Amino acid sequence: MSEPRTVAVIGGGVFGSLAALRLAGQGHHVTVLERNKELLAGASFNNGNRLHLGFHYPRDRATAEQCMRGYRRFREEFADCIVSGFPNGYFIAGEGSAVTPQEYLDFCDAVGLPYRRVEPAHCVPPVTGTSLGLLTDEAVIDCARLRDTLSERLRASSATVRFATDVRTVERHEGRYILGTGDGSVGVFDTVVNCSFSDINRLSRQLGHEAPPRQYEYTAVFVIDWDHPPVGVTVMDGRFTTLLPFGASGRFLLYHVEHSVVERVTAGVAPEHWRDPAQVLGDRTAQERRFGQALAEAVRFIPDLRTARLHDILHGPRVVLAGRDDTDARPSEVSRLGPGYLTVFSGKLDHSVWAADEVVRLVEAP
Repeated sequence: MSEPRTVAVIGGGVFGSLAALRLAGQGHHVTVLERNKELLAGASFNNGNRLHLGFHYPRDRATAEQCMRGYRRFREEFADCIVSGFPNGYFIAGEGSAVTPQEYLDFCDAVGLPYRRVEPAHCVPPVTGTSLGLLTDEAVIDCARLRDTLSERLRASSATVRFATDVRTVERHEGRYILGTGDGSVGVFDTVVNCSFSDINRLSRQLGHEAPPRQYEYTAVFVIDWDHPPVGVTVMDGRFTTLLPFGASGRFLLYHVEHSVVERVTAGVAPEHWRDPAQVLGDRTAQERRFGQALAEAVRFIPDLRTARLHDILHGPRVVLAGRDDTDARPSEVSRLGPGYLTVFSGKLDHSVWAADEVVRLVEAP
């Protein structure tokens, strides 16, 4: 182990929390700076809870294989936070899919993903408008349990967590980093681990680092009440629907590739007005209209879903690599951009375990 450092971890999502725990466990003096009033209150909770095994990425084998690696590590680390044992199917749309049924089967076989073929119309609920159905062992994450688990682990660690602390500025002076926050306070650190997700570019640019344009999306994932046992249905591969259990809550999450994206921009930084959700989501009427559009599209494939009722909306920024629509590549990246300055870029919660190990390696590397 290297000499202990004072480390600021920006962001108290799952990536920041786990990185902080790993670094504190190595003897470093860690402070987590989280904008919200609790852990996992941003993208970690709001962007869906799929525990990716790789089935979602038939057009980018590298992302699929990274998911398989993350899946195993996450299940070992957070077994009590995983909900499994329900029917979870992937289906290829009869029209408009970017991959054919045979291409999808070839992909699953090539990367070693286990599945059981199923007749879509015989599923419960029946799935229509698709030409291939596969049942998988993919699971979901109960993000409420995950938040409680990480909170307990951080309280038991030597790390300090500062909530309601929005990092607005960062500069490097005489080999150390000076962070300014929205409340006017200042902190000085040897090392910064930027896990702020949608704010990575904004802070990195202040240090003079190259921050390539990203695709920023403000998303709305619909929490629904639906009188049905837990089930997962994902229609591939394009602008279609995903239905998954919302952890162990008894409710479901409904996501539509088009109607769940409220705004989308390709830019260097996220739009400033996204900091005020009311400016993005609109009033309740606008939100219910968007849900109605997403539900109408979902009912095309899951007719029984017509009785679903809107309970809540999980919303917030999501960031993906720009210009990857042809492959849908969604890799996770841990990078050291300068001396003592790291960034963690990922939208897959289950990549967080190996990413935290990589953070420690890079922090302690010469």
